[in-house]
Amino acid sequence: MFTLLLLFSIVFFFFAYRWYGHFLDRRCGCDAERPTPAHEQADGVDFVPTRTPVLFGHHFSSIAGAGPIVGPILAAMYFGWGPTYLWILLGAAFVGGLHDYGAAFISVRTKGKSIADAMAGIVGKTTGRLFAVFVLLALIYVIIVFLDLTASTFATQPSVATSSGWFILAAVLFGLTLRRFPGRFPLAMAVFIPLTFAGLAIGHAIPASGFDKELWVVLILGYCLVAATLPVQVLLQPRDFLSSTFLYALLIAGIAGVFVAGESLRLEAFTGWHHPEAGALAPILFITVACGACSGFHSIVSSGTTSKQLNSERDLRRVNYGAMLVEGVVAVFALGTIAILTVEERAAAGTPVAIFANGAGRFMSTLGLPESLGVEFTLLAVSTFLLTTLDTCTRLSRFLLEECLGRRDRLTRFAGTAAVLVLPGLAAFQTIDGQPAWKAIWPLFGATNQLMAALALLTLLVYLKARQLRYGFVIPATAVMVGMPLSALALMALDNGLTSLLGSIAFAMFLLGGFVTARSLQFIGQPSAPRPVVPQS
Repeated sequence: MFTLLLLFSIVFFFFAYRWYGHFLDRRCGCDAERPTPAHEQADGVDFVPTRTPVLFGHHFSSIAGAGPIVGPILAAMYFGWGPTYLWILLGAAFVGGLHDYGAAFISVRTKGKSIADAMAGIVGKTTGRLFAVFVLLALIYVIIVFLDLTASTFATQPSVATSSGWFILAAVLFGLTLRRFPGRFPLAMAVFIPLTFAGLAIGHAIPASGFDKELWVVLILGYCLVAATLPVQVLLQPRDFLSSTFLYALLIAGIAGVFVAGESLRLEAFTGWHHPEAGALAPILFITVACGACSGFHSIVSSGTTSKQLNSERDLRRVNYGAMLVEGVVAVFALGTIAILTVEERAAAGTPVAIFANGAGRFMSTLGLPESLGVEFTLLAVSTFLLTTLDTCTRLSRFLLEECLGRRDRLTRFAGTAAVLVLPGLAAFQTIDGQPAWKAIWPLFGATNQLMAALALLTLLVYLKARQLRYGFVIPATAVMVGMPLSALALMALDNGLTSLLGSIAFAMFLLGGFVTARSLQFIGQPSAPRPVVPQS
């Protein structure tokens, strides 16, 4: 049964890429001959024209990680695999893919500006600045979360710490090799991909033990400061490309195992419209699946690091839309890893990542690999994306801070990066009721992340309207993504009360989303909109 679902998903996403991807190119007026910001503003640090496979690896590593794994598994546990599967298919192809493509398209056409800064030039500075501050705070929150998770992982699993260090070293050498011998890309891949995979064995042989969590926090903050200020081709590009090969290998081996195993589904297709702990299917399903179908964080990556490295506008479909569809395949595979396990096996695994690892290990075992080895490889592969998310978010936060200050130079590059790491560094040592401080407002993350997606789609709407381009195809996706997070935030505020920390922040986010939505709709409703004042590359 799951074999057929996975096969249908792959075929569906293939035709979505061929047909809907080309539709987006035509409707947005994609021009392969038009110079991109990577060429026009090349600085050797952030704006760097990049070959498509390397940029795809960076973008995919940045938007994927544990997102398309945890969300679908939780949603399937809440409401069954049926509605989760349908939202992954439709969401990735027609909502998340559109969202990621549109954010990068706007950024490329506005000299590499973020989606928030682009809105400021179209709808108004007040709206754009509010959007930018909201996104900056959301990114800093992500840094806080992943800083704590990474430090905890390294302290409890020293082999992962060693492997991560090895990956960084291999990435730097890979980047230097490509700079010295740019025409030897295939040969460099043949050398450095196996070298990167060797880090898994080296981690087990030489675990970085003896470091406590607090020391790892300091070391990781130092790494983020360096990594986010280095030229992208030195570390970010090669590391993300090499990291992505872990997920490719995991996906290829897992999918091959699915076709060999022919496992039946042991999870209910539909468990009801309401879950006693999670809430109603709408909006919780759309908030929970997140990266597997649509995620606001993707718009920040698309209009942040990725748009500044696009070699050609034709790479918008290849990188931004294509990566979202591959992430959809990952999400469907993740759905299968929980659906084939029994209730007892899911309970024994505990966390969604552990459930994913156990299911993936079972699929791989049909290829002759020991199931325990498959489980271990899956856990280590997922762990490699922790540092990727951390330093990418740090660089993105610096970009937003520079846009808010209206200044971009060597000082903001270093001082700005250090500034955005101050709050995460302080929060990492704070606890509330014996648990990390970030967990106190964790329930907000899903809704605020999807609110970012809603605001990004609204920005695409007003941008196309301002450029006098047809924009009706964006309306259905925008309506879904505006309605779901706003209703989730409203429910959260009512359930927790406006006097609580969680309730007050949820209400503030609801007001922000409502204000930006109202301003955007007001602009769209104008009978004849002026062209945007944002500069065109």
